[in-house]
Amino acid sequence: MAKEFNIQDWQKKHLNERGFDDRLKKAGDFSDEEMDDITSRDVGSPFPGTDDISNGYKAARAFIDEFREITYKKLSQEERDTFSKEMILHFFDNTTAKAAIMIQLGKEAGPDPADDPHNQELPW
Repeated sequence: MAKEFNIQDWQKKHLNERGFDDRLKKAGDFSDEEMDDITSRDVGSPFPGTDDISNGYKAARAFIDEFREITYKKLSQEERDTFSKEMILHFFDNTTAKAAIMIQLGKEAGPDPADDPHNQELPW
């Protein structure tokens, strides 16, 4: 029979968080009252700003999911390429979408070689 995994035991052994509150209290020279205030606060979402999902985002995700699940499977590779090209051209008509596309292309391209100090002496 395999030994059961206990996450609390693993955390105690590997994360070394035992006594963290005591160390924090001592390092910050906090009173008991201050420490209770600090440790009782709700810090909120671990990913601020991600709780509100716009209707536009929901509609786009629903379309993408449906497209991938139904339509995409019916298209040949050539048809998928044509579809993708037409969608990009469609979105280039929207300033915000165009900006997002340009940002993504910049990320994929990597750093600008002109920003490399070693390239400052090149004639172009």
